[in-house]
Amino acid sequence: MTQEIMYEWIKFIPTTFFWILLIISTVAYFVREKSNWSRFKQIFSFKRLAFSIVGFRLLYSVLLTFLQYKTWAGGGLGTFFLKQSLDKSIPIWIVHNFSWIFNSKHGYFIFYSIQHFWVSATLSIFVAWLFYRFLMILNRYKERFFDEGEVELGFLCALVVGWPAFIIFVPMAFLFVVIVSIFRLAAFKEAYTTLGWPFILSAFMTLIFASTILNITGLSVLSI
Repeated sequence: MTQEIMYEWIKFIPTTFFWILLIISTVAYFVREKSNWSRFKQIFSFKRLAFSIVGFRLLYSVLLTFLQYKTWAGGGLGTFFLKQSLDKSIPIWIVHNFSWIFNSKHGYFIFYSIQHFWVSATLSIFVAWLFYRFLMILNRYKERFFDEGEVELGFLCALVVGWPAFIIFVPMAFLFVVIVSIFRLAAFKEAYTTLGWPFILSAFMTLIFASTILNITGLSVLSI
């Protein structure tokens, strides 16, 4: 397998991982009230799955950084970029304020890696955490919106979709609240619905359609 083909396959790792985690989460949510699935629910708790995604995003950034270094160290023009530093006069906030990092031998490589591999992962984790805090506050004042574990499920789903797909996930989740509520009212005569299934359905739809929606709306410029 050539290096180029290997790198192409590596790009599919996150998508595959997130789909698997989302499917496992859906099963865990579906059987949450079944006592004979207690071992499964213990192993694949929403909180444990969520933190596995945090760990994966960080480790994947490490992997991409390592592969980029290996590629540039292989010779040619890459070696030039690998040894370039960045002067603090460059009008970029992080370069100016952390010149002791970027004015080093590998300054450009560090900046390139942060921009291409770490900003997206960091933003994905950060916005998911903000969403989690919002859900915790909402749960405190509107407990009827949540069943047990659904706050953590929302955090998990936000981590799965990541940035910038998160901005599609949130409004889509509220849309599914309406759809699921109408269905439950018509089918089961239940006036209220919690946020578990809307979170899951929104996450699935976001993984499928986010790229298309972001391109159509012009929000793809938020991709980093």
